[in-house]
Amino acid sequence: MLRDILRADANLVCPEETHYYRWGEPFGTNQYMNTVTKNAVIRKHRSMDGIEDDVFTDLLRRARSRKALLIRYMEAFRQKKRAADRRWFDKTPQNIYGLPLLMHDFPEASFIHIVRNPLNVSASLLVGKVMAVSSVVAAANYWNEAVAIFNTLRPLIAERSFEIRYEDLTSRPVEEAGKLADFLGISVAPLTTKLKSVHPERDQYHQMLTAADVDIISDVCGTWAEHYGYDLSAATESSAAQQEAAS
Repeated sequence: MLRDILRADANLVCPEETHYYRWGEPFGTNQYMNTVTKNAVIRKHRSMDGIEDDVFTDLLRRARSRKALLIRYMEAFRQKKRAADRRWFDKTPQNIYGLPLLMHDFPEASFIHIVRNPLNVSASLLVGKVMAVSSVVAAANYWNEAVAIFNTLRPLIAERSFEIRYEDLTSRPVEEAGKLADFLGISVAPLTTKLKSVHPERDQYHQMLTAADVDIISDVCGTWAEHYGYDLSAATESSAAQQEAAS
C-alpha cells in the first residue's frame, strides 16, 4: 500500500521486491548466487519488472557486491520503464535483516519504516496469502525481531529515517502522507490520488486468532508493542470474551 502511494509521484520509481539484502550469506558465495538466480519469488518479480533472465545473468556476472547488483538492477529497471532520471526506491520488508549493510552501502539513503499492530501482522502471516509461517511463535517473532533490529540501529540513522504506524496512515491518510512527503522533500499532491482507496484498519485478528494465540503474541511482542502504543493486554481480554460468548 505504501509503495503504491509513493509510486503515484511521477519522479519516484520502484520495482517489485528485490530481496538482495535479505540473506546473510556473503555476496559471491554459491548459496547467495544460487538464491538470487533461482529463487521462485525473485524470478517472478524480475519477470514482472520486465528484466529478462539473460539480462539479469549479465548484471549479476558484472557485479562485485550487493550494492553493485542493486544499483545495476535499478538502472536496468529504470531503462525498461523509460525512467532513467527518476529517484528509485526498494520496498522489500526483509531489508530489515540487511539494514546495517544498507546503511553502510548507501550513506545518503532515506529509510522508511512502517509498523503495524503485531496481532494483525501475525494473523496475516498465519493466513499466508502473501507469506505463510508455521506457528504463532514464528509469526510473532517476524514482528518482534524486525522492530528490535530497527530500534537498535535507529539512533545511527535518526535524521534519515522516517517511521509511521500503519494505523495512523490508514486512519489519517492525507495528514500522514503529508508528513512523509515533507520528509522525502516531495509534494503530497500526487500521492493523494492513491489515498482515496485507503481504509482504516479492520483488526481482522479478532476473527483469526484464539485467546491462546493472543497470549503468545503478547508474551513475545509485549515490550515493543507497548513502545508503539499497542495495548495487547486489552486484546487478550477482548479475544477471551468473544470466544466465551461464541461458545
